Amino acid sequence: MGILAREDDSVGKKNIENCSKENNNVMQKYPDLYEYFDEAFIAVDWDLVIIHWNKAAERVTTIKAKDALGKKIYTVLPEMMTIEFSPYLTLLQQKQRARFMMNVTSRETLKPSVFEISMYPSEQVIIIVVEDKTEEEKIKRLSAIGATAGMVGHDIRNPLQAIVGDIFLLKDYLQSMPESETKKEVVESLDSIETNVNYINKIVADLQDYSRSINPEFSDFNLKDLITNILQTISRQNNLEISVNVSPSFIIMSDRSIIRRVLTNLIINAIQAMPNGGKLSVSSSTSDNNILIIVEDTGIGIPEDIKPKLFSPMLTTKAKGQGLGLAVVKRLVEALEGTISFESEEGKGTKFIIQIPSRQPLIT
Repeated sequence: MGILAREDDSVGKKNIENCSKENNNVMQKYPDLYEYFDEAFIAVDWDLVIIHWNKAAERVTTIKAKDALGKKIYTVLPEMMTIEFSPYLTLLQQKQRARFMMNVTSRETLKPSVFEISMYPSEQVIIIVVEDKTEEEKIKRLSAIGATAGMVGHDIRNPLQAIVGDIFLLKDYLQSMPESETKKEVVESLDSIETNVNYINKIVADLQDYSRSINPEFSDFNLKDLITNILQTISRQNNLEISVNVSPSFIIMSDRSIIRRVLTNLIINAIQAMPNGGKLSVSSSTSDNNILIIVEDTGIGIPEDIKPKLFSPMLTTKAKGQGLGLAVVKRLVEALEGTISFESEEGKGTKFIIQIPSRQPLIT
């Protein structure tokens, strides 16, 4: 496969022992410079044998230099085999820099990551610099999401408000009509339209919440009253058992709208995870002057392969959804200087634990 497949090439072909000796001399001229690069710095000869491997390369790849030196790069980093190298080989042979991006699971963080690979050819060696561009790419994506949300949010919300207004007027008009099968069907259709309008509105809200700057506004409010109000506004199946284990007098100081958005998303997710019914519980407690809010369900649970990237944007296991809900939840909780974690087992359910700092003496 391209550069990785070539064992015999006319470019830079020399006696292997002499070539390796010359290459080592080249790399030993400035050892400190290479060793203390912030980026992973790797050097290979034209037969792709590794002749230098700095400390950053050890960190990024979790492979020690002693285990890499003298080996073919694609045996040490099999991820490189996933790239078609032919176009980059052509550039290198023409003494031009080659650069490409790789989407991989980071060995260092075990998270989905984006790495930029830059390759610089010389007569004797190919220098490879590996840079983690995950955060940079995330910022670019956020900017794109923000621009999209700004453009479409206003244009979508205006017709949505008109539709909601028309639904209200039609339902009010139907109240004065005699009962009939036709009236029943029209009411059901309007209910379906209203449900879908609310879903579209949630998509717009998630886009804007994920991309906009969040500046919490703190005030006192009754947590149980807020949860009760949320449950009254969310449609759910009849075979669902719901419990709210929150003291009626539990007053907290936080951003009411943010807490509402967080709990609304988590409760909707919990309900959707129990299509055949089950138990949903929302509870609260305090710990070391922190407020804990727990949303738990007895639904389908979260697959093991999804757990490490559960809060990543654009991740969804649903047939319908844009995959921003939990990413939004995490961002909103962190805006309150809090954390969110979860426990889940497939087939048994999921528990989300929100922890936010108390900003005043707790009243329970």
